[in-house]
Amino acid sequence: MGLKESLAKLSMINIKRGEVLFKEGVPSNGAMFFLFEGQLDIYKQIEGKHTKLRSILPGEFFGEMAIINNSPRAASIVVVSESAKLGIINRTTFVQMSQESPEFLFLLLKKVIERLYETDGKIRAIKRKQDEDSMISKVVPTVSNSDSDSNGENQGVVPLETFTDDVQSIGE
Repeated sequence: MGLKESLAKLSMINIKRGEVLFKEGVPSNGAMFFLFEGQLDIYKQIEGKHTKLRSILPGEFFGEMAIINNSPRAASIVVVSESAKLGIINRTTFVQMSQESPEFLFLLLKKVIERLYETDGKIRAIKRKQDEDSMISKVVPTVSNSDSDSNGENQGVVPLETFTDDVQSIGE
């Protein structure tokens, strides 16, 4: 059986814009996901701010750390399209897909390595920019906030109330 056939057997969930699939630091339920439709954004708390790292587009796997070591979620995932259709991959399904479709493991490993490099680079760039802005603000105190564009709107930063503790994570 191939990867497409394995994916077609997954349990599906549909979630709406603005809903949080899971939050950074929350214990995982041992499941990873495959995005069939929609767009999700990944946010990581960096120096007290939820900063967008990247988007997840249809055809991508994510949340694989929960399958491998059941660690707490490394980032928060929010639906940004009108809705999103996701397939849930638990440990049993993961093992079955791995045995039935060796291409699944190769694609997953390749994607995980790519993401590691990409995320590390983005976090370093964000911290470097924050350090530069901090140095500039010490020299020139009238410089505007680095999280604002020319219109004064925040870009890539989600209000902290989006991730409050009383929000129930959908994917957990």
